[in-house]
Amino acid sequence: MKIALLVTLALAAPALAQTRLMLSDRARDSMWTLLDANGTWQIPDPAGVVPYFTIANAQGTQRVDNINAFAVRASDALVVGGDQVTGFIYAWQDINGDGDAEDPCESRIYATLPIRSFAFPTGVAFDSLGRLYVCNAGNGFGDDIINRLTDLNADGDCDDAGEVTPYVADGFFGPGNGPYSPQEICFLPGGPGGRDILYLRNSSANLHGVYRFIDLNDNARADDAGEFNTFFSAANASGVTLSAGFTIEPDLARPGSLYFLQIATGGVDQLYRLTDLNGDGDALDAGEAVLVFSTAEAGFTSVDAVSVPDGSVLITDNSGKRIIRLVDTDADGTFMSVGDLRTDVLVAASLVGDVRQLALMPEPACVGDYNRSGGTPDDADVAAFFADWNDAACRADVNGSGGTPDDADVAEFFERWNAGC
Repeated sequence: MKIALLVTLALAAPALAQTRLMLSDRARDSMWTLLDANGTWQIPDPAGVVPYFTIANAQGTQRVDNINAFAVRASDALVVGGDQVTGFIYAWQDINGDGDAEDPCESRIYATLPIRSFAFPTGVAFDSLGRLYVCNAGNGFGDDIINRLTDLNADGDCDDAGEVTPYVADGFFGPGNGPYSPQEICFLPGGPGGRDILYLRNSSANLHGVYRFIDLNDNARADDAGEFNTFFSAANASGVTLSAGFTIEPDLARPGSLYFLQIATGGVDQLYRLTDLNGDGDALDAGEAVLVFSTAEAGFTSVDAVSVPDGSVLITDNSGKRIIRLVDTDADGTFMSVGDLRTDVLVAASLVGDVRQLALMPEPACVGDYNRSGGTPDDADVAAFFADWNDAACRADVNGSGGTPDDADVAEFFERWNAGC
């Protein structure tokens, strides 16, 4: 999938001191942080590319092979990704605030079981409460399913009984591996009673489109009768011919709207914006789907799109090994007018080997805010730190020494706690 980013990142974005992106690189078996330190939207490779997670990580976590789906939780910068080679779900978090997840305790294999749920992960998303969901596209080793993952016993993984539960399964997809090919997922607010709405991008013959799910009866599933509907399909009245694609992305500049990418007949890369203008629960009506970008240029293969709160959009080009940025200069709602800006943000040259999945990243967390509440460090952070320190939890190794938490970590914690955020 692309990266399903928690929509509340739009609220956190004004606090960013510099633009930070995360890129998965299956050619280098790595995750990169891309830094636009001076706000020019120009990220040189290698100067602006920082290892976030590699095979050299100090925790000894198994390397990634193909993270084709990941999401970032805005509240605490937890990153979760699904690997389509290993079938593992990975979790990363920069605990010591140094900008990577290479240190002890900062990376782990978060889920491996049941293997039928993670044979081919294509989508990852967090809801508004920070709960994790992973979409799997069925194949010979797995079913079409969207699962919710919950670490019930707080042991750092979701491999225990009851920690992986179906959220959208055979109630919508049917049994096993049927006609669907589910891809990226994302959540938006606005459902009845304040419930979140899950959106799914599907890419398979006769079923291309976007589907909408709401857990109306609060039974922790959204595939009961009446809980799902077609949001966008070939039956649309906007005249859009649908084809293959993976990305679905909230429009951070237009709450409630969604972007999706597709590669149309003739190798034409297209970006559409979907908006339910009349509030009927779909974007099938005339004018509710708008083509905002299109290119038929040779050597361009779009994979992922990321919406930026300022209204611009980033697209990864896997053939050109680059990230482009689109700016609606004339404010007509598209990126296709004469004068609209298109620039290369990054072109792979040295460190980066593959350009596919992308996400916005918040600034590294303030280490003094140990419980990641988002506020000024307080007594609750002290209590949380000492609870971990007394349990010899590696998270309390705030100085990154790699050993059992000790007095040096206490000193480091209080130095940062006293410094505030």
